Amino acid sequence: MNDFDLESKIRSIRAPKRGDEYWEAFPDQVLAELRTHSPAMVEHRNWTGTCFLLGRIAMACLAVIFCLWQTPLPREFNHLLRKDETQLRQSMRQFERNLDRAMQDEHGLHGLVEDQS
Repeated sequence: MNDFDLESKIRSIRAPKRGDEYWEAFPDQVLAELRTHSPAMVEHRNWTGTCFLLGRIAMACLAVIFCLWQTPLPREFNHLLRKDETQLRQSMRQFERNLDRAMQDEHGLHGLVEDQS
C-alpha cells in the first residue's frame, strides 16, 4: 500500500456523530478517568539502581585515573614535553622583548620586524 492509498482510506473514514449530552459530560468523564488511573501512572524512580550505576561510573573513572597516574611516561614523550617547554619559554622571552615592535590593525597584531632568530 502506498502513501496515496493510505491517505485516501484515512480521509474516507468519517468521525462518529456525538450528541450535545456527550460533549457536556465529556470533561467530567475525562476527569473521572484521570482520577481512577493517576496513581497507577505515576512513575516511581528506582534510586538504588541509579546510585549503583553512578557508583560504577565513579569507580571506573577512578580506576582509569589511577592507571594513568601509575604508568610512567615513555622517555621520548617526556623529552618532547621538555623540548616544548624550552621553546615556549624562549618565545615568551622574545615576545616580552619585542612587544614594542608590534603593530595592530584591522587584521590583528603583526610584527613590524620579522623574527631575527
